[in-house]
Amino acid sequence: MFDNILVPVDGSDYSNNAVKKAVAIAEKYDSNITLLHVISHSQIANIVPPQTLPVVTEEMLEGLTQVGKEILEEAHKIIGPKKLNVSVELAWGSPAQVILEKANSKPYDLIIIGSRGRGGISGLLLGSVSDRVAHLASCPVMIVKDK
Repeated sequence: MFDNILVPVDGSDYSNNAVKKAVAIAEKYDSNITLLHVISHSQIANIVPPQTLPVVTEEMLEGLTQVGKEILEEAHKIIGPKKLNVSVELAWGSPAQVILEKANSKPYDLIIIGSRGRGGISGLLLGSVSDRVAHLASCPVMIVKDK
C-alpha cells in the first residue's frame, strides 16, 4: 500500500515524531523511507546581521550543509537498527517547493511531515510548509502535530 514514504525533517521534535510514525507504517507495509532535509535560503539571512547585505561565504554554506547532514543523521538514528530500506537526501531551496518536487520525481505513496501547529495570525500570514505540502501534493500527506 505504501511502498515509498517521504519524510521531510528539520531537527525539531515534530519532525522526529514524524520519523517515528513513518517507521511504524514502514514496518507494517515493508515500505522504503526517504529522509529529506531542505536547507532554506532564508537560513542564510539568519546568519548575518539584519542591517548588512548578506555576503555568503564558503564557510557559511559549509556550516549549513554540515548542520543539514547532522539533522539527517539524527533522524536516521531514530530509526535505529530496524531492517528498513532508508535513504537520506539533502537539498537547497524553498522547503515546500523542494518537498513537492521530490514527491513528484519518484512515485511516493505518502508524505509524513511534522507541523508545529502554528495557528491564528502567525499561521495565516506565514502559512506553513506542511500546509502547502498538504494542499499541493499529488499523494496523501500525514501531518504529525504532536511532539
